[in-house]
Amino acid sequence: MEKRIRTVWLLSLVSAILVIGVQGYWLYNQYSYVADTFSEELAETILAAGEKEFEIRRTRVKTTYKYIISQQTEYGNTDSVMRQPAQLIRFSLNVPDTLSPVIMKFDWDASVSGEALQAGVDRVITEQINPFRRELADSILAADLPGLQYTITPWRRGDSAHYVSHWAREGRLFRPQIAVYYAYNPIEKEGIVIRAAVPVRPVFRRMAVQWALAFGLILLLTGCFVFQIMTILKQKKISELRAHFVNTMIHELKRPVQTLKTFVSFLGDREMRSSDENATEQVVQDAMFELNNLSAYLNKLKDMLRADSEVTALNRMRFDLPALIGKVIRLTPVPAGKTVRFSVACEMGESGFADADPVHVANVLNNLVENAVKYSGESVDINVKASRTVKGIHLTVSDNGAGIPAAEHEKVFAKFYRGAGLPGKDIPGMGLGLSYVKLIAQAHHGDVTLNSRPGKGTSVTLFIPQ
Repeated sequence: MEKRIRTVWLLSLVSAILVIGVQGYWLYNQYSYVADTFSEELAETILAAGEKEFEIRRTRVKTTYKYIISQQTEYGNTDSVMRQPAQLIRFSLNVPDTLSPVIMKFDWDASVSGEALQAGVDRVITEQINPFRRELADSILAADLPGLQYTITPWRRGDSAHYVSHWAREGRLFRPQIAVYYAYNPIEKEGIVIRAAVPVRPVFRRMAVQWALAFGLILLLTGCFVFQIMTILKQKKISELRAHFVNTMIHELKRPVQTLKTFVSFLGDREMRSSDENATEQVVQDAMFELNNLSAYLNKLKDMLRADSEVTALNRMRFDLPALIGKVIRLTPVPAGKTVRFSVACEMGESGFADADPVHVANVLNNLVENAVKYSGESVDINVKASRTVKGIHLTVSDNGAGIPAAEHEKVFAKFYRGAGLPGKDIPGMGLGLSYVKLIAQAHHGDVTLNSRPGKGTSVTLFIPQ
């Protein structure tokens, strides 16, 4: 059984780890995808801010220009060697407030389309008349992306063979950054690099549903795993309780059976039976009492193990409570090696009769007395007190035993609970005694109270309304 339980735990743990690992890998891929998408949107917004900055400068450039594209062929030292033709652009700008046009000439890549060339020429002319200003770019970024943390550095000419605006992802997974390369003058290879920290919070917000599903599944799986472990542990504990219950029940049944055997032996002896009729009568009464106790013990087991919703059946009648107390004390077995002293006080007024179920009351009293004997030292002092008040009868059993800590005063009335500070681990018991006392008190519409301190003894009072 133990090996099977360990195997189930191991397989469940491995399964849980595998499922959690798969969920983690899926979340990692989802996070990377969402982070890339958000980074791309952020980079496009930054590039759009750069375009806004260029348009503002371009609208302030009021001039006309024309340019001529010419092609020259360069030769080497010999006629047989010819170099790749180069494209040249020659600008003639008519700038206001100047007497003569501004002439510019530069090489350009022959593979560039005419539309791209036109855009590049616009940027060259705008840069000549109204140069790039970082302050303007900062103000646009602050307006379009408030709270964004970024830095702006020059884009060195040697950083790229193709001077085209683009972006790249940098940083770590949970601290991502982007580097946006913005060419405000691509033909002359002038630009800036904007490095910005990608906010993680918006990425997590976009993944709210995925996070909720993943963690919900992980929590459900963990809960099932914990519930399975608790169920297995509970089943194991029930198995142990079952074995302990059988052993304890055998121990508990030995006393009445042994007593009944003694009585039967007495009754089987004709000389003893005929010599003392009073003794014979007393033995018969005690035998009936033990049989009633044995029946009540079995009923107690049935009452404690059945569903809580059932009601304990009582057979209420008027009986002599002091006489019942005396009989329970007289038939209480004293273990070897212990000295037990009883003191009884009955303050019942004019009548010692009580209205209750005598069998259950005797069984309750027997439980309390046996507990006092079991959980005390070698010298045991037990005080049994019965008193009548206006509201009902109080039956109290006090001892000088080990006592019960205050933290366990409520727990000891629960089924199968046994205190952690027992004086000996070999003390028999199932943890049903005080729970049975409480059950009988409630069946009589009464109550049970406990007063105890470690090392000072215990006092239990059963109240039965009359």
